[in-house]
Amino acid sequence: MGSNPLHAQSLVSAARDLLILGSSHEQIDRIVAGLKLSDISNVASLRPLKVKVLGNITTEYITDYVRLMLVRAGFAPSLEAGHYGGLVRGLLGEVALTPDACDAAVIILTHRDIQFPPPLGATLAEARELVDREVGFWSSIFQHSKVPTALVSFDLPPYRILDEQDGLAAGGLSWHVKMTNLELAARLPSTAAFIDAEALQYRLGSALWYDSRLYHLCKQPFAMEALPEISHSIVAALCGLLGRGRKVLVLDLDNTLWGGVVGDDGLQGIELGLETPDGEAFVVFQHYIRNLSRRGIVLAVCSKNRDEVARSPFREHSAMVLKEDDISCFVANFQDKATNLRHIAKTLNLGLDSLVFVDDNPVERALIRAELPEVLVIELSEDPSDYTRALDASKAFPLRALTSEDLGRVASYRAMSAVREATAAPGTDMEQFLAGLEPQAYVEKVNPSSVDRIVQLIRKTNQFKLNLSVFQEADILEAADGVVALRLADRLQDYGIVAIAVTRFTDDFLQIQNWVMSCRVFGRRLENVMLEVLRGMARHRGSGSIRANFVATDKNVILPEVLLRIGFTAEADIYSVQVEAGSMEPHYMTIIDRR
Repeated sequence: MGSNPLHAQSLVSAARDLLILGSSHEQIDRIVAGLKLSDISNVASLRPLKVKVLGNITTEYITDYVRLMLVRAGFAPSLEAGHYGGLVRGLLGEVALTPDACDAAVIILTHRDIQFPPPLGATLAEARELVDREVGFWSSIFQHSKVPTALVSFDLPPYRILDEQDGLAAGGLSWHVKMTNLELAARLPSTAAFIDAEALQYRLGSALWYDSRLYHLCKQPFAMEALPEISHSIVAALCGLLGRGRKVLVLDLDNTLWGGVVGDDGLQGIELGLETPDGEAFVVFQHYIRNLSRRGIVLAVCSKNRDEVARSPFREHSAMVLKEDDISCFVANFQDKATNLRHIAKTLNLGLDSLVFVDDNPVERALIRAELPEVLVIELSEDPSDYTRALDASKAFPLRALTSEDLGRVASYRAMSAVREATAAPGTDMEQFLAGLEPQAYVEKVNPSSVDRIVQLIRKTNQFKLNLSVFQEADILEAADGVVALRLADRLQDYGIVAIAVTRFTDDFLQIQNWVMSCRVFGRRLENVMLEVLRGMARHRGSGSIRANFVATDKNVILPEVLLRIGFTAEADIYSVQVEAGSMEPHYMTIIDRR
């Protein structure tokens, strides 16, 4: 293994600078080979991650490309490729997919793994029964993985025995694959995410998906040129499961959301609308962005312009799809964009690694890549009709399941920005302001309708997170009596479930197994509410103290300060607080227990 730190850093930088859809296969392969032979574990910006890759194929090839994509995502990965043909045996016990053995897993399925293919002439009832058997078999297998797991779904077979009816009628193998994928996706545990192989096949084309010669030679079924895109999708899914998905889309304006420069061309001179091909392309791009916003992606503007000029198309142009209310943080001035992106991240209370930057200007993109390597910069061509594809292909915003909190996230960030602006104003009476929000904290019942959000919040939270413990849906439901889920609402917004504590009682104290809180509600003193609720639970059970095991990460550096401020004392990494002792700042919240 290479140990030269400068060489390792150079490789990491080269990996981050790769344009997956714009680099040649030779360029990508050189970096793949370099990473395979080099030790990058000491590169300071990377987070260690141990991943196991399983499949009934030769997994070494795709594992090499997964390594590259994990490095691009900010990890220093240690990968273990499973043996050919060892998928089922591995999941049933030969390979441990547990938190003490690995941090995450990748499972690659192909149509060759189908266990109950329909016979020719199968009736609809017979075909559906075989799908049920297929789904039951694989569902039970997948339950053996206890770590975040990205699964490549069954791909469509290259040959269709029933011709055009193979994917449309019961009895076709393609139909069987499609139905199985749909049913399996609905039954996956919350710690697993499906990658749609059919969508990947469509994007790449059959010539770049199948390589029959390569499969017969070494049991590697995909064309080598397809491996970067497949691995990119795998790692995007893992990032979503590991809470490393991006949250904010930062947009330039001139020649990005419309054609032309509004400050020079005037409101009516910009190109936007259905009258021209480029104008229509900008409308399509805005529709795509607005739909991202509706599913929970926060929008920000970073423009070199006068504020009132930058806002004028949002307010006055009839073809604008995006409106001013869609933007949670609007920054228009003549400072450099690196400074402004730092300001946006601070305003939204997020790290720079939560930001995705879209700007038509290659100089601005180069500046952000150089100054803020944590920010994902989308490479755009000069053709606005390609903008939507470029952003979509980045896979920056992975989604496993859409929750009600996702749908309300943008409104809550806008409300948070309003709160931060109000509290930053000179002479603000913070106590009066918090009380005037008329906040209510609901202690929600833990049941199947709330467990998805609970698991999601624990998985995705990074800044206010006690330790790295994760839980599956079954774990939360089984421990429901010890799980506190807090929903915050005030006169501005219902923020949804934004704080979770998973606890268990010992003979002497209440143990907090993990405690997370969304960054959207920092500064609202919800931690005071949580401690008040936990004290009530401990008092009811006769416990005299509450304890928490803190595990430091590169993200949760604020948590010790918060714990000490609300009354905990620390001995090494064990934080404790007495049930009956101490006082806290008032939180002004009405606590409503719905359990």
